Amino acid sequence: MFEEIRPTAISLASKLFERMFCLPLEPQKMKQPLYKSPVVYKGEIGFHGKNSGRLMLYLPCDLADIMVQNFLDLDEGKTKESQKVDMINELCNMICGNLFFQLDQKVAWDLTLPHTNFVPPQEVEKEPTPESVAIDLVAEGSFGVKLVIQFMN
Repeated sequence: MFEEIRPTAISLASKLFERMFCLPLEPQKMKQPLYKSPVVYKGEIGFHGKNSGRLMLYLPCDLADIMVQNFLDLDEGKTKESQKVDMINELCNMICGNLFFQLDQKVAWDLTLPHTNFVPPQEVEKEPTPESVAIDLVAEGSFGVKLVIQFMN
């Protein structure tokens, strides 16, 4: 299943970003830090089933603003912190639930409640563990998005 995760996660995340937020999302072709703000949102959700672990989604604050504006059809500067957190939590839930359903429809997966907090951009740049799949993506050509699926033994 591990070899199937990367292309399935990229396809799924790209479709969700395009349909929900009208934002193109593509794999990052060049290795350059795209997290320029002093803090980044980190959404996280745990999963249990055939395997257990957690999915983490890192988004720059500016991108979260744009996503909420597009989804709720709000004017620039009218988003609330709670809307951004709710949106990231729901996005984690949708990516994780759909990802494992697409990979193995015969296994029941339990998901924990998602939660979102701020982290410094250095956390995004950490090297993934050998039990992880890390996917660097770009939204709108300039906003870095990182998806990490970490498995626990």
